[in-house]
This record gives sequence, structure tokens and C-alpha cells, in this order.
Amino acid sequence: MPTRTLTANRGIRSKPVQFTTAAPRGRRLRSRADRTCRGRCFGARRAEVAASIICSSAEGSTVHVPVGRQEGNGTIYNPEHQLEEVKQISSRKMSSPRRLQVLLLLAYYCSTSTHIAASGGNGTTVQCLPDQAASLLQLKHSFYKPNLSSWEHGTDCCHWEGVICNRASGQVITLDLSDRNLQSISGLSPTLFNLTSLRNLSLSGNDFGLTNLPRFGFERLIELLSLDLSNTRFSGQIPIGIAHLENLLTLDLSDNDLYLREPSFRNLIANMSNPRSLYLDFVQILSDGSTWSIALADSVPLLQDISLILCGVSGPIHHSFSQLHFLATINLAGNGISGQVPSFFAQFSFLRYLMLFGNDFEGQFPTKIFQLANLTYLDVSYNPSLSVQLPDFPPGNILGSLDLRETNLSVAIPNSLFHLDSLKALRLSTTGFPKHLITSIANLTSLEELWLSGSGIEKPALSWIASLKNLTGLMLKDYNFSGPIPWWIRNCTNLTGLRLGSSNLSGEIPTWIGNLTKLSSWIYQVID
Repeated sequence: MPTRTLTANRGIRSKPVQFTTAAPRGRRLRSRADRTCRGRCFGARRAEVAASIICSSAEGSTVHVPVGRQEGNGTIYNPEHQLEEVKQISSRKMSSPRRLQVLLLLAYYCSTSTHIAASGGNGTTVQCLPDQAASLLQLKHSFYKPNLSSWEHGTDCCHWEGVICNRASGQVITLDLSDRNLQSISGLSPTLFNLTSLRNLSLSGNDFGLTNLPRFGFERLIELLSLDLSNTRFSGQIPIGIAHLENLLTLDLSDNDLYLREPSFRNLIANMSNPRSLYLDFVQILSDGSTWSIALADSVPLLQDISLILCGVSGPIHHSFSQLHFLATINLAGNGISGQVPSFFAQFSFLRYLMLFGNDFEGQFPTKIFQLANLTYLDVSYNPSLSVQLPDFPPGNILGSLDLRETNLSVAIPNSLFHLDSLKALRLSTTGFPKHLITSIANLTSLEELWLSGSGIEKPALSWIASLKNLTGLMLKDYNFSGPIPWWIRNCTNLTGLRLGSSNLSGEIPTWIGNLTKLSSWIYQVID
């Protein structure tokens, strides 16, 4: 019989729910890899990155304010200083009262530094330099009806929204126009490159109409520490000028239609001795596609975060990758990477987020990775030749999200899995699992997201799911319900997202669905 898929939404959301455990940073989610990986974890990781802040000091110099782990000769810094992200860290990530106090002091310090950024030591105001204001106004005029009301001729550009100046020189050092729905008329204005004192530049979340990045100009921004051009609808070759930014700590070119051929991936990072975070999701790596791991090991030994979602990289991960001891985020989702998951991943003591789904990994997944002290997010789903054996989880394990769908998961699951108080999201294929193991999931009372799939044959007994009072997202797929939407779902009163797919449902939509007042999006499939 043909199937018919019905979708219903309630409230302000207009598309099916994205099940997330950490909010994304306001960017569109346009592919499976982006929906399931970036949305679920990168908001949290980038908030964590914000714990290392670079502010402008009262003397106009750069002050490094470390709140992070130590390397051999000092602290690893990151240049993002969004105060809102600091607040997110305070509310979501901190477990130590002392660390929370430090972050709150950082938020105060940076807001104070921003406020005095254009003030002289004697209390007088240092005006923005005329050439800086002129360049910014030309940039404004390159957008169609820009919502930049404070950007007016004759006013001090150091007080314009999104602009921070060096208090001693009046030069612009930060330009943050992220997520302002700006629409470019004819591409990125070259006047931007007149702001040669920029340290932080973000144009993320605006629309540049699939125009190319300028071939020349970026090399003039030699003081840049952070460059974020994510989700801006740029296209074409990434220019060589970006490779000349030797001081760059954070580079985000993700969610565009860009590619790397000449310069190649290796050439792009070869001159960057300092990068701590590289986000290149959807950038097509057309050269060095099989040697990407060697290039990273050779060029960026202090790297903390690497994200290469759907970049077309392939081949096994080279053993030289083991030199990247400071990695906290590894996201290689949706590529063609083969071979075994390296056992040396278990030696990355800072590792918090590991996303390997949608590749061609095979062999045994290294069990010791599960026991990394800082690991909070693990996704190895959709690697059908990868065998997974769960270990005994020690008390105090902080794993918060686990996705093992479409792997060869051993049914010898330790009872300790079902006592992980930290686990917020669990995604499993239950085919072949004994009933008592499936019902044991009910012990995970902290679960907020549950995604279960079967073989399409078994008639599941899943009424125990209603006992998970913190559950906000539920996905059930490939089961044989042979009837209406299960009645017990009415008791899942905190659901905001519900998906029931390919599960032999029939009948009318039950009226009690309307009683799930928090439900903002739901998808289900019925049989005609």
C-alpha cells in the first residue's frame, strides 16, 4: 500500500522539530549532518570556547584572559568574546562555583572594556577615525536596506552597533554584524579591508547572494584573531589571502558553497600556526581529500576544535593525527572516511565531542574512548561495519549524549548504562535486543531525547516511555504498531517534538494530541 506522510506544527515554529541538547548559534540547518550534529552540540562547544576571552584593555592593547586548560608553556586562548555565550557557559556548563565566579567576572570585565573602548585615560572621548567611519558607511551602503540605524554620518562610529574601537587610537578592532539579516547588493565590499586593525570579524548569518569571496583583501587584515563567515551564502574558491592570516585563532567558513582547490586545504592551514578552532563544514576539499589528517597534524599542533561536516574527505585517519593532543571537538560527520576508528583517540584527554557518523569506519570501536573523563557527546551512528561493545561506565561518568544507530552494537549491554544520571539523549537501534534491556531505558530518568528504531517487524511494548517525565523529544521509527498512534503518548506531557515514522500506523489523529500543549512540531506516517 502507498504511504502518506502528514506533518503538523503548532505555535511559532514552521518546520519539523530539530531534536537538540544544545541550541545552535542561530544558523540555518539545511542538511541531515547539520541538523543532527551542529544543532545538537556546537552551540555548547562554542559557548565553551568563549570561556577564553580577548578584550580591549584600557591602554588599547590586547589583554588575554585565560579560563581554560594549560598547555606546556601557557594557556590556550580563543578569541570569541560574546557576552551572551559567557552567560550560556554560566548557566549550562559550569560545575564549579569558583569557575562560575570567574566567568561572571569575565562577563563584567569584557562589558566594561567594551564600554570604555572609545574613552581616553583622562575621561575624554576618542572619536572614531574619519577613514574608519567612511569605510563602515560604504560597507553599510553595500547592503539592501540594512537595519543599522545607529550607523549615521557625523556620529562616532565607536558607538555604532556591532563596532568596538581601540580606545587609544580610535581604530575599529571588532566588527560583529552576525545574524542581522543583511542582504548584499553585489558581494562583499572591498572597503571592509580598509579596517586593517580588525581583530574580530563576524558576518555570520547574512546573505551575500552566492557571490565569490574577494580574491584579494583579506591579507591586509593581518591582526585578525577571529574570522566568522559562516552561513553567509558565499560561493567559489576560498581566497589565498585567508591563508596569510598568521595570527588567526578561530576560522569559521562553514555552511556556504565554498571549495578548496588552489589554495588547497594544506596550503590554507600551512601558514596558520596558531588556529585553535577550524569550522569548515560543507567546504568541498577538492585537493588533499585523502591526506587531510596529515595536513592538520603537520600545521596546527595546538588545534582544539575541528569540524569538517560533509567536506568530501576520505581515506583512513593517519597515525600522525595523534599529535593533536589538545583536541576537544572532532566532527568528521558525513564523509567517506574508512578504516578503523583510531585507538589513540582514547589518549585525547581533553576530548568532549566526538562525531563520526555517516562514514565508512569498520572494525571494533575502541572501548576506552567511552571512558574518557571529559567526553560528553558521542555519535558514531550510520557506520554499519563498525562494531561497538559498551563498557562498564564508572560512577561520575558525564556522558550526556550517545548515538549508536545503525552500528553493530553488541546486545551485551552493561547495566551501568541505565544508571548514567548525566545522559540526556539516547539514540539506538533496538533490533535483536531482549525486552528487558529495552525497558531498562526507563531507568534513565534524566533523558530529554529518545530515538529508537526497530526492524519494521516487531510489535513494540513501549508504554514505559511515558514514565520519562523530562522527555521533550521522541522519535520512533521502523516498528509495527499495526494500529493508531499509541495511547500512552498522551502521558508524555513535556514533549515539544514527536516523530513516528514507518511504523505501520493507521486511523485518525487522536483528539488527545491537542492536550500536549508544549508540542510545537510532530510528524507521523499512516497507511492508506
